[in-house]
Amino acid sequence: MRVLKQFIQKLCLLALAAGFLFCACGAGAARLPQGCAIDGQNVSGMSVPCARRLLLRRQREELAGRTFTVRVGGRAYVFRPPELAVRSDLSAVLAQAQREGGSHTLQKQLYLRGEERLLRGICDELYRPSSPARAEFIKGAAQPVRYVAERRGRFVDGKALRAAVEEALAAWECEACGRVVAVVPAFTLKDARAQMAPLSSFTTCYSEENASRAHNIALAARKLDGAYIRAGGVLSFNAAVGERTARAGFAEAPVIRGGEYVSGVGGGVCQVSTTLYNAALLAGLSAAEVHPHSLAVGYVPPSRDAMVSGADCDLKLKNDLAGGVRIAVHAGAGQLTVSVYGRRSPYRYAIESAVTAVLPPPAPEVRQGRQERELRSAKEGLISEAYLVRRGPGGEETRTLLRSDRYAPVRAVLERAAGTEKNVSSERRGAPSAEGAPRLYIVMHTH
Repeated sequence: MRVLKQFIQKLCLLALAAGFLFCACGAGAARLPQGCAIDGQNVSGMSVPCARRLLLRRQREELAGRTFTVRVGGRAYVFRPPELAVRSDLSAVLAQAQREGGSHTLQKQLYLRGEERLLRGICDELYRPSSPARAEFIKGAAQPVRYVAERRGRFVDGKALRAAVEEALAAWECEACGRVVAVVPAFTLKDARAQMAPLSSFTTCYSEENASRAHNIALAARKLDGAYIRAGGVLSFNAAVGERTARAGFAEAPVIRGGEYVSGVGGGVCQVSTTLYNAALLAGLSAAEVHPHSLAVGYVPPSRDAMVSGADCDLKLKNDLAGGVRIAVHAGAGQLTVSVYGRRSPYRYAIESAVTAVLPPPAPEVRQGRQERELRSAKEGLISEAYLVRRGPGGEETRTLLRSDRYAPVRAVLERAAGTEKNVSSERRGAPSAEGAPRLYIVMHTH
């Protein structure tokens, strides 16, 4: 009984389906008049739904094997059905044919399904951003500045591409072409080289045998390396290098204090500030604060040193150039080099150092001991001047007094065995006289 009931239900469902089809295409549906044709297809006496299916099938057959190609940027993007499709006024024409009969023509047009998405994909694929040239600073490198060339970019003119595609599809053409626009960065490699050109370089030498002093020089050089001074800005050496303490990694080494050489933490750092001072002047920067040592140093001519000590004595450099400058510092193999990079100016700089007077050391100090020896050598004092020479592109030259300094002489200290009698004044070992011609030092280290 249950099986019979299920069988009857199936027959009812089949009857309903057959009735639906009959209503859709059969005698019950509205039919088109005799002699009616659409796009050359005879649809006389056909129901409207059946005529619709027939004409849609013909449209699909027309697209079979058809492609549409978009060419842009040297690439070809090929689209086929179902992305390539046809839209028409079929519904309106069927309604008109049902009312009037006769022959009618469909208005058909090709189109791309998801056109906005497809064209956006093409634009995104071909897009390449541009990037300007740049100068990169590499801390600790032998060549600290690396120049990176500009990169050309490109983009597709999306508005023009859409117009070309729609025009071609409306005309049932098989392809459309787009336009790629090149983007050339305004800041080129030439500009980068000019913006970060080598302006000056100054080198001093030191002994690596004094390991503590050499360590302090290298440590201060690493801390200073890469410092940047904006246009109009001021660089503080003390702020850039930090406190010279054991906690900061500095070791004890000889320092000049009160006209004497004594041991102190951070000895040798003044050679770094001095080398920086000279490189900065040769690059066209100026000193907002600079202090001489109480004694003349051996690694630069007089009036070209720059003492730094705690918070009281600093070296401050002002950037008077049109653009920012970068400081590169390298220490190794007994040589300390400071280089300045920035926008090249038309001027070239040199420094002249002149000794205007020599101060003889006082009579040596004699100490009683067990042997005859010299505990400290005598050293003459100096009165000196330094001048900055600026040369213009036409050869014109200006000479400006930078500073005048007085360096104290150093008294010799001798040890004498008890009972030895000698004329102490004869032991001055050729101490120089204040008389005589001044000395002139001219040192140039420019690119």
